[in-house]
Amino acid sequence: MTTVYIDESGHSGDMINSGNAYDFKGQPYFALAGIGLEDGHDWEDRINELRNRHRIPAGELKSKSLTAKPRFSAEVIHALLDQRAPLFIEVVDKRFFICTSITSFQLLPPCLGYPESMQFHFIKNTVADFLFFHASERVLDTFVASCLAPGDATLRASFAMLRDMATDRGFTGSAAQIAQGVAHMVQEVEAEYAEQREKGSEAWSRFLPPPDLNKHAKQVWMLPNLTSFTSIYARMNRYYGRRLAGIRLVHDQQLEVENILRQGKMTAENLSNSVDLPYTPQSDYRFEEEASIEFAQSHEAIGVQLADIVAGSVMRYFRDTDAGTPVSNELREAIMRLIGEGDERRGYGLNQVVATANVRHEE
Repeated sequence: MTTVYIDESGHSGDMINSGNAYDFKGQPYFALAGIGLEDGHDWEDRINELRNRHRIPAGELKSKSLTAKPRFSAEVIHALLDQRAPLFIEVVDKRFFICTSITSFQLLPPCLGYPESMQFHFIKNTVADFLFFHASERVLDTFVASCLAPGDATLRASFAMLRDMATDRGFTGSAAQIAQGVAHMVQEVEAEYAEQREKGSEAWSRFLPPPDLNKHAKQVWMLPNLTSFTSIYARMNRYYGRRLAGIRLVHDQQLEVENILRQGKMTAENLSNSVDLPYTPQSDYRFEEEASIEFAQSHEAIGVQLADIVAGSVMRYFRDTDAGTPVSNELREAIMRLIGEGDERRGYGLNQVVATANVRHEE
């Protein structure tokens, strides 16, 4: 049996919890790692060998406490790659994630009925890239406000701010062309919203990402945990050829969002009944079988600790290289190998949810 252990790094809450000037409290990236380990392979012994070599004391392995031991973390990644362990990792630029939400729910919302396709996927990415590099904090603030206080006034304000941005005369070249396209999209969604308002109340809800409820019944918006988790699950479905029965998911215990993740898993599985599945070339949302899921404390499972090390290493690599902070050669080489050995056709490796211009490639 294969068990896929899952843990995260860079969690700062939902996307509404954006910090000052969208710095996300010093954590601009979120990473989620799924590490597949086969029964019978004693990873405890392999990791203990590495611990002894790097003089790491006994106890739970935590990525945060290993920042001064980048060579150890790099060797963990190399060991997993050497064993061809199933690896499913997501790294998310949180600002870009907000831009994809604006694109998917306010500029090109599902209610407009555009069919999923490679071309539509390209258009959405192009618009999200444009927003990432050109949307001001005011644009993001107004969108966030439309989520925090959903209603007619806040949605109209978000549309107006997007229209003002898109009609700015300061754009040149390809950016000017994309801005014209965005201005047209705003016209389209405002007209659609006007029609929806005449049909019934709460029409604004069709132009916002659906919120989730945590264990305190409090709304949380645009959780990167949830989208990354469902993406990993759909990538697993592709990797294992839709044969997930008998595969076990073990996620690090997170009391705040366990129910949300369980519901997200069920929602992904039920997408199989949809004719118009999302276009995601690295994953497969047509589920024929289901993996089991459980939650465990990290100190109880070496697999969760390995997932934590991988997620933390990936998150810090992206964060530090963006900030110009030096990254050890050993860790850089390990991340580059992880990127280089990825296989999108099989769903294997590292999926980068970042602006196209910021995608890292093997050096």
